[in-house]
Amino acid sequence: MLVRDAGRNEHDVTARGHPRHPDEAKRGAVADFRSDLMAGIPPAAREAMLRAAAQDPEMGSRDDPHQSRLERVVADLAGFEDALFVPTCTLANQIALRLWCRPGDAMVAAADSHVAGQEASSTAGLAGVTVRRLAGRRGHLAPEAVQAALAAPRRAEEQPTTLVWLENTHMRAGGSVAPEGWGRAIASACREAGVRLHLDGSRLWNAEAATGLSLAALATDADSLSLSLNKALGAPAGSLLLGGRAFIREALAVRATLGANWRPVGFLAAGALAAVNGRADRLQDDHRRARLLHVGLSRALGPLAGEPPDTNIVLVTTPPGMAATHAAAALQEAGLLVLPLDRATLRFVVHARIDDDAVVRAVDVTARVLNATPG
Repeated sequence: MLVRDAGRNEHDVTARGHPRHPDEAKRGAVADFRSDLMAGIPPAAREAMLRAAAQDPEMGSRDDPHQSRLERVVADLAGFEDALFVPTCTLANQIALRLWCRPGDAMVAAADSHVAGQEASSTAGLAGVTVRRLAGRRGHLAPEAVQAALAAPRRAEEQPTTLVWLENTHMRAGGSVAPEGWGRAIASACREAGVRLHLDGSRLWNAEAATGLSLAALATDADSLSLSLNKALGAPAGSLLLGGRAFIREALAVRATLGANWRPVGFLAAGALAAVNGRADRLQDDHRRARLLHVGLSRALGPLAGEPPDTNIVLVTTPPGMAATHAAAALQEAGLLVLPLDRATLRFVVHARIDDDAVVRAVDVTARVLNATPG
């Protein structure tokens, strides 16, 4: 269970074996809902890391057996020929951008997608790619919208569109899952238009758990895929870029130009693979608790609690006159950590360190703070 009193040892662990935040006992925190990056490394992954760290490291960039096994296993799960282990999902996305686009090209993406928001400076400043932002439905591009955008005549001053970008699950839409069949229909439109399709699957693991579909089914017909290994799964670090063999050979060169050849990485890859193998029950627990959280917040806050979650993210709108930053600070004072997503939205992400008791207490704290008179 999470911290229930300030007298417990700060090195205590949860019932599932995940270490608590070192400062939790001192501050008496209800829980840290800011991100699934706060989940901590699962016990099996920690043990795999220790075993791998005791072995002799490899010198080359892809000759480590743990890295090779991770890349091969996940490539098979997702239905791609090859995969490349990289430090972050942003890097995986940026490598894909550089391979599918030239500076000055344009790509189509949902207006509130990660690549057009949090990664916008890299997309435009480093890759030199312009984003043609389309309105999404719960964050996801509808096939007919993509088809219309690709078929529209291009003015002489406009950059050529060479890439369509999808995101599943969609973070800013509350971890929403793309409607089944949309990806395949969009891939068909891309082939007809002669453009490539990339899937930002930072939290595709959550879509897999929510739908019961395999990674391969969820990524069907995409030309490339990025997968985070620490979000959702709790791997120590890293992400994967997946695609055809020729694409990954080129990705190796791009990774090198970006200064991202990391080694030795065997212990990280071993931990990541253990996290991948232990994902199923873990993510179902996260989704169940996110639904419990939403039910409790809906009872306490009404429509401010937003839509029921598809996966592990709950978005809450702050009351009129209360800025999200103010609300987050007040919640932190009460021992609850959440992320202000924009001026009026708080993000709650459920992960391995969140148990049922933490959900109940989070509802109570949030109700008290958000129902208070705005200050």
